[in-house]
Amino acid sequence: MRRDVPRRPGWARRADHLVLRMAGLLRLSPLRRLLARPSDAALEGLARQDRGPRPDPLPPPTTGLQAARRAFAEGRHAEALHLYGELLAHDAHNAWAWHGRGDALLLLGQPSDARAAYARAAELAPTEGLHLGGLANALSALGHAEPAAEQWRRALALDPGLTWMRDGRAPPR
Repeated sequence: MRRDVPRRPGWARRADHLVLRMAGLLRLSPLRRLLARPSDAALEGLARQDRGPRPDPLPPPTTGLQAARRAFAEGRHAEALHLYGELLAHDAHNAWAWHGRGDALLLLGQPSDARAAYARAAELAPTEGLHLGGLANALSALGHAEPAAEQWRRALALDPGLTWMRDGRAPPR
């Protein structure tokens, strides 16, 4: 429980308790209601209402690709895979949807299917090194070291800045 509301000192809480017990013994229920202090949980609820809902850190998605990328970024890989699949059902020539599908499949432990998705992305956008880097990662996950190294050579020839991907780091911002 958060403590945004200051807590009363121990002596004040004990005094409240004694006054309430005396009011209860004397059957002074209106006095009891008058002297009763709201619980910390009730105060936290009121403070939450004053603060309002937490703002969403990401804007709502406006396209299928954005929705799939958002699900992927939030770690909902199965949902992202589904969203990429729906997007590809409407536009089978979207290289970035194929690449995202490969990313989701790779993280879901399906490197063979990921390899096929990355290969399709590389076929649709042959000058994009990122697709070849994904293909290299899938081949590496399958234990095909030599074909993976060849794909890395091709990817780095297209985009020398992809070393972050090969090294398993986060992309530069």
